[in-house]
Amino acid sequence: MDEVIHTNNYQKYIIKDGTVDICWAWHSPGESIRHIISDCGRLANSEYLHRHNQVAKIIHQQLALHYRLVEFEVPNYKYVPDPDRSTITDRTIVANKPDIVVINRLARRTVIIDIAIPHDENLEKVEKDKQIKYLDLAYRVVDMRLALCERIKSLIQKAVLLDTARIVRRFLSLEP
Repeated sequence: MDEVIHTNNYQKYIIKDGTVDICWAWHSPGESIRHIISDCGRLANSEYLHRHNQVAKIIHQQLALHYRLVEFEVPNYKYVPDPDRSTITDRTIVANKPDIVVINRLARRTVIIDIAIPHDENLEKVEKDKQIKYLDLAYRVVDMRLALCERIKSLIQKAVLLDTARIVRRFLSLEP
């Protein structure tokens, strides 16, 4: 026995038994290990998504522990991060839902994390695609974070003025 996974690709090219090299699940040519672990469209919304989410949970929990947002580490199958949500910006951005966004306001640094688990030969391509995909979001987040101080100053000034006016009104309405 070969102790290999008997894919249609293996049967056609190694055993040479006349098997047609078509994926039984997705009906596309090339049922190889590579296809099964990273390319089969039938597995994309179930198995690959589950694998992706497991990796995201581990990264999310480690970041939460690092930034002291959670106290104890739990097994990743029990860890439940907040549900997916879009990153809200002042302009419409198509790619606004990365897996994790870390905003460190003290360091004035934002990290956008979008997890991918490509096959080895697609690593560079997927990395470039992700960078391009989130480029607009990165620029908007940077713009928003840099403008955050001015926005907060404005809110503080408004709150101070309104509360000062309230104090004056209350004081004037009191009887000596």
